[in-house]
Formats: sequence, C-alpha cells, structure tokens
Amino acid sequence: MAGETEHSPGSTVLRPGSTASELSFLAVHGDAPVRAGVAAHPNTPAELLGQLAAEFPAEVLGNPAWPLLRLAQPNLLKAWPDAAVLALLRLPQAPEWFRYHAAKSDSLEVQVALARHPALSPAEIDQLARHSAWVVRARIAARTDVSAELLHTLAHDPDYGVRLALASRSDLPASSVAALRRDPSHFVRQVISKPSDPASAPCCSCCACGRAEISA
Repeated sequence: MAGETEHSPGSTVLRPGSTASELSFLAVHGDAPVRAGVAAHPNTPAELLGQLAAEFPAEVLGNPAWPLLRLAQPNLLKAWPDAAVLALLRLPQAPEWFRYHAAKSDSLEVQVALARHPALSPAEIDQLARHSAWVVRARIAARTDVSAELLHTLAHDPDYGVRLALASRSDLPASSVAALRRDPSHFVRQVISKPSDPASAPCCSCCACGRAEISA
C-alpha cells in the first residue's frame, strides 16, 4: 500500500542478534532470501553453514564469522558434505586458505574441481601436478598458467591420459611438442600431430575417451 516501506522476506525475521537456535529454524524457511540471510549471518553455526553452502555459496564464503570459525574449528570443512565444498570451489574468489583445506579432501571430485580453480598459485599447481590421480594431473595439464618446466614434466607423465590432455593444446613449447611426437601412445601422437583438427582432440575435458585405447 502507498506509504508503506517494502521489506525483503529475510529482513522481517533476521536480526543482528539472532541466536543460533533461531538461525537453525530459519535455515529451512520457505523463502530463499531468508535462507540466504542465514548463510551470511555471523551467528550461524559452522555445521549449518555447511548445509547451506551448496545453495548459497557466495553468502557462506562471505560470512564475516570465518576468522573466528577457523580459529575455533580449524578442521570444520572435513565435516562438510562434498557438495558444499564443491560449490565454494566453483567461486573464483575462493581464498587460498579454503583451497588449502580442499586439497586435504579424500574426494576425487573435489580434487578435480580444485585443479580447475582459476586462482591457483604456482605452488598449488605444482602440488596438484604430482597428485596420485591421473585425472587431477590431466586437469593441471590443460591449464594455461602452467610453467614450461612443468609442461615438460607432464609430457613425460606415466599415464597417457595426462599426456593426451597436454597434446590437445596448441600453445606448448617446442620441447614438449617434440616429446609428445615421440610418445609411445599412437593416440597421443595423432593428437599432437593435428592440434587444430577437432576430430583428433579428446572429446571430453578429462580425456576419459582416450583411455579406451587398447594398444599404442
């Protein structure tokens, strides 16, 4: 009505002093703005943030309580579901401290998502390039911010799925190209010989299709 001030659904129920109990109740509110407000509220318990992160990753990541939460519960992310960690990892602003904890996850899906993150430091890239899972190393091989030295190392990776990911690139240094042209895998040699031919490139980001190759 005229003269009335409009409020968002969240503003009518959320208060700066809302308690953890109240926030737990509001976390299942039917209105998304209310749930988003809970995700951003500094009094929201860490466990509840983990439940809300998949739906409201930006609000959870921007929650002002993180410095205190990290001090009080340094391993709190271990209790979060993978969906929550993945949602935050998809944010380009996911900070280094969060990526550090994500790197400790036992989930391969989380590790692959971490390898895709656009803000990885050289140290993080180097660490993931030595990951035990070939698909994580393949994601690193596909990055455009990998050093020439590391590209050379990946060109000699023991798993040809990693070398295949590398061969599909058109910006490799000459030393890496030369190594891949001598690759024991016929499929890798085929891809590196025709980098501009879509039919010769891997059909998926993880190079899984190439792993069906039976013999070199």
